Amino acid sequence: MRTLKSLFLQIAVSALWPSYIGLLAIAARIAPWPRGIARPAGFGLMVVAWALFAAALARFLCGPGGWAEEVLRAPSPAARQVRRGLWALILGLLVFLLPSWLLQRGLIASGDRPVTAPEICRAFLLAFEILALVVSLRWSRKYGPLAQWITRDGENGVWLARHYRPLAWTVSGFIAGIIVLDVQGFGFTARRFSAAGMELALLMAACWAAYWLIVQAIDHHSWHWVRWVGSDEAVGAGDGTADVAGKLRRLAAWGVPLVGVLAGASYWNIDLALFRSIGDQPIWPNAPGGVTVGDAFEALVISTLTLVAWRHLGAFFTVAVYPRMADDPGIRFAVLTLCRYVVLGVGMLAAMAALHLGPERIGYGLAALGVGLGFGLQEIVSNFVSGIILLLERPIRVGDVVTVAGMSGKVERINIRATTIINSDNQSLIVPNREFITANLVNWTHKDRILRVNIPLTVAYGADPDCVSDLLLAVARNDVDVLRNPVPSASMEGFGDCGMNFTLHVHVPDPSLAGRVKHRLCTEIQKKFKTAGFAIPMPIHEVVLRSAASEDSTTPVVWPRGMRVDSPSSMFPMPMGAARSTACSPEPAEPSHRGVDE
Repeated sequence: MRTLKSLFLQIAVSALWPSYIGLLAIAARIAPWPRGIARPAGFGLMVVAWALFAAALARFLCGPGGWAEEVLRAPSPAARQVRRGLWALILGLLVFLLPSWLLQRGLIASGDRPVTAPEICRAFLLAFEILALVVSLRWSRKYGPLAQWITRDGENGVWLARHYRPLAWTVSGFIAGIIVLDVQGFGFTARRFSAAGMELALLMAACWAAYWLIVQAIDHHSWHWVRWVGSDEAVGAGDGTADVAGKLRRLAAWGVPLVGVLAGASYWNIDLALFRSIGDQPIWPNAPGGVTVGDAFEALVISTLTLVAWRHLGAFFTVAVYPRMADDPGIRFAVLTLCRYVVLGVGMLAAMAALHLGPERIGYGLAALGVGLGFGLQEIVSNFVSGIILLLERPIRVGDVVTVAGMSGKVERINIRATTIINSDNQSLIVPNREFITANLVNWTHKDRILRVNIPLTVAYGADPDCVSDLLLAVARNDVDVLRNPVPSASMEGFGDCGMNFTLHVHVPDPSLAGRVKHRLCTEIQKKFKTAGFAIPMPIHEVVLRSAASEDSTTPVVWPRGMRVDSPSSMFPMPMGAARSTACSPEPAEPSHRGVDE
């Protein structure tokens, strides 16, 4: 904004002296002088005023340390080349065009008879046209400073930089064509082309200035949109809407030329009869109502505008709507997605209406389509309806941490058919929307993002339970990520096989902090317990191996019938060098075949 203010201020300053000369021109025209003096003096002073204004403006824009060098970052040689070319054209205006205009308008008179000199006027005009061609050729030189400066941004996708040389040679060829027409005697045609070319150049300059102002405004306010980029990134339907400034620049790059074309068509009063006749040509005569070229073109325009609105609605919301909404990514996402559906539906209905497809015909098509959907696409329709329910009911929101169908992760995007979840391994899990409606869903951050972390531990018998609890609470309070409200708690849960069971309960502000907080707390608890002399017992399991042979080796052992009996040496290999036992399997205390009453 400061740059624009300085520009307008300098334009006003440059117009001071030309304004005085313009007032003198008006005074000379209405002064009680002879007609042969008042009219040429007034006209000449007015032309001189405009020339001086153009010269002062050129000096401000392209002078040393001027606006082009400070704002547009133009190198000094390029700015000097443009300034010299403009001054040459202004000088040619005063030397060649001013006398020619005075003679053509009959402002120079001898007595009551105006002086006419067609050949002199033609020579003056031809000289100015040659001067303009020379300036254009100097500006379009391949290794000139101006061409080098403009074409250096061609790799960045700037349209003017990529097409500068063809555009410059087109302008030079246009001026050369006017010169040829003038030399061949087609002066009226040359004047018409010259006037049209000047108007077109002014229109293009105005469009470029408007585009530049819009880009400067976008760059100036882009930092305001940084806080909304994260939510817009989560919104996206795969279109990269995070680059809000870039999308607005591209939209301006298409919108400004379109507005310029419409303004030029309105200024030149283009006859629309030809376009109406083409639009009335039938394409599908047998269709209800008859579809014409105009109807098809209207449907195409509506469809294009609908797609553009669908693609750029996120950028518009980021600029105009999100700053006025609650700072909740889920609400912003739901509103944007529903608005996109509404825009798409309205655009489709309008496009079909342009093709004379009324609601009754659309209803027939939807009825026939519904049969196919009921058989073949019922899962897709179910997921689509479930996505609408998710947006309206909002059991999950973008950014929530959820567990569904045995999968846990953070909700990144809710699309038409499925929802994308990013798990802890940074894997994208594509879950159909129907699972969130019909399956059991755990939303860890539905109410808020506070999560409780539980740390169970066992302390050896003999320790003071109150001292253990105080130590655990002190460890919890010293951690920076543990919340003070809800307060941490430590309690003894009961008696175990090896010691007393304690549990430390703490709360963290975000589920992503649970792992690192638990690690730090466990590490610190181990250090504090070691310093305080509290032991963390480990379960000890004793395994007693007994030989199959009893102490009385003479007692036989009778194994159940059908069981394989191996010698001890086959089951447990003896160490090398050890004597093998020759004892047989022990006998049972009582024979197994004896009855109970015996």
